[in-house]
Amino acid sequence: MVDTIVGTRIRQRRREIGITQAELARRIGISASYLNLIEWNKRPIAGTLLRNIAERLNLAIEDLDGASEHRLHETLVEIAHLPSLQGMNIESHRTSELIGRFPGWARSMAALARSEHEASARAQTLSERLSNDPFLNEAVHRMLTRIASIRSAAEILTDYPDAPEERKERFHHIISEESRVLSDIGEALAVYLDKAEEENRILTPIDEVEALFTARENHFAELEEFAEKLAPHLTSPHPVSRHAKALELTREHLSGLIKDLIGSHREVETAAARTRATQALMDYAVGAILMPMKAFQEYSDELRYDIEALSEVFSTGINAVCHRLTALPRTENVPRFGYFRANAAGTIIEMLGLPGLAIPRYAAACPLWVLYRAQQSPETVIRQRALFPSGARFVFVARARNTGPTGFGKPRHYVTDMLATSEADAQRTVYAAETNAPVEEVGPSCRLCPRRNCLHRVEDPLAA
Repeated sequence: MVDTIVGTRIRQRRREIGITQAELARRIGISASYLNLIEWNKRPIAGTLLRNIAERLNLAIEDLDGASEHRLHETLVEIAHLPSLQGMNIESHRTSELIGRFPGWARSMAALARSEHEASARAQTLSERLSNDPFLNEAVHRMLTRIASIRSAAEILTDYPDAPEERKERFHHIISEESRVLSDIGEALAVYLDKAEEENRILTPIDEVEALFTARENHFAELEEFAEKLAPHLTSPHPVSRHAKALELTREHLSGLIKDLIGSHREVETAAARTRATQALMDYAVGAILMPMKAFQEYSDELRYDIEALSEVFSTGINAVCHRLTALPRTENVPRFGYFRANAAGTIIEMLGLPGLAIPRYAAACPLWVLYRAQQSPETVIRQRALFPSGARFVFVARARNTGPTGFGKPRHYVTDMLATSEADAQRTVYAAETNAPVEEVGPSCRLCPRRNCLHRVEDPLAA
């Protein structure tokens, strides 16, 4: 638990307005010694006493409740433990004092850390695209082919100046035609790279659908409202029948709304993206009918976001529960989740991102993630405390499941569902790590990971 910094803020404000400790204690009706303990963060404070102190110091209660400062505290502690800052003897135990006495400096350091993280994530994205993007690979290959053709024709014209005119004309035509194609390729590549510089970098149908869900923070209130009304129509206790009925209700009652939702968002531009977005929103609506938000929120809080327990309560799959957890409304007391699904080849085939967690899209991710290890122990939920080179800490919860037919002699085809949340948010869940639980050092991908002594590295880092 992060130590409160309220006392430091009280002491700072009291000194700013020129009130002695004894005078403030008298005004709020407590002893000076007790106020001294509060100011030095040795005693907790809340409720009526906190309101009285805020009133005497001419502060809003929001300035002293410490909620936003707690998150700032967590961020600064992460910064203090960055590998790049090791050896500097940063006094992380005085983080609360820093926030209380110099809040502007504290916020500035957090902002700089966020900027550095965003730059690193952008470098990762660009690295993946340069190495794996099919459009870039094809464009470069076509450019090299045309350049080789032009060069060959030019060399022939240079080496054989006495060649017949009809042959010279043919090679001139080759140079002209290949130059035109080369110009077209260059123009298309320039447009592509210009678009890649846009903030949201919407380049493919998958990008477009992700942009739609990101813009709505993976929560579609319109679908939630109708889902609450349709949920009572699910009368069968059997999971397969319930899912089939929910899908039928979605197609019958929500297809038009889904079409309108997609049409109203500029993020979805191409026909391929509209098809993907339709399926994604259909799945969202089915989950909303199977697990109405109000009931799902209540059970999630009661069961501390246990995906297995929630799956049993709502008679649905764990993957559907993970999807639903990412759709919870954003409030201060609700953990924020991301969801990732990978096939047996290690390809991430579905992703609902989590702020601060960089996931490779075009290249292989870190093999140390539990997302890949889970297939060694299928049908078992595995938790991992993951420490990234940036110092960010996350808790991953993964489970592999068979998606193919069952029976003797039939091969198993596994996919892995993984729920992700920050270590701070994980404290509100059943997956909160014990203090002695091991922390595993992982990375985003080999190209972006500076851990040079990693035994699982397959590519050199960009900084090499």
